[in-house]
Amino acid sequence: MEVRLLRHIVNSDERDKYIKVNGALLKAVTILGNRFPEPTLDNVTLPNTKRLIGIHEKYLRFEGNNRVKKLVSAVLRILINKIEHSANYRDRFSWFVEELINSDWKPRSYNHPERDWNEPKPYGRGS
Repeated sequence: MEVRLLRHIVNSDERDKYIKVNGALLKAVTILGNRFPEPTLDNVTLPNTKRLIGIHEKYLRFEGNNRVKKLVSAVLRILINKIEHSANYRDRFSWFVEELINSDWKPRSYNHPERDWNEPKPYGRGS
């Protein structure tokens, strides 16, 4: 049986379906994520949630795509809230971070993302 690559499935004849699914996903995650309290350095106590807030603030300086910015910010708001209040989520997320660190995760290419990204070179196209 021939295996189709995921990117070919999503970008093929059913592309319109996945565009609609993506739109609904963006809307749902953004609305629901923003129902959680906004995490700030003043209202969190855990070192890793403080790190995530700092990373999020740095990310916001680089991101030029408002649609992506809203989604990523909502996801991070959910994640920070869950980590801050639940050891259950905190330990599982830490496990994923440990696995990424211990894996052969590949860094992104230079000059990427290509559009709407203001990070200084070598990764971004900003000054």
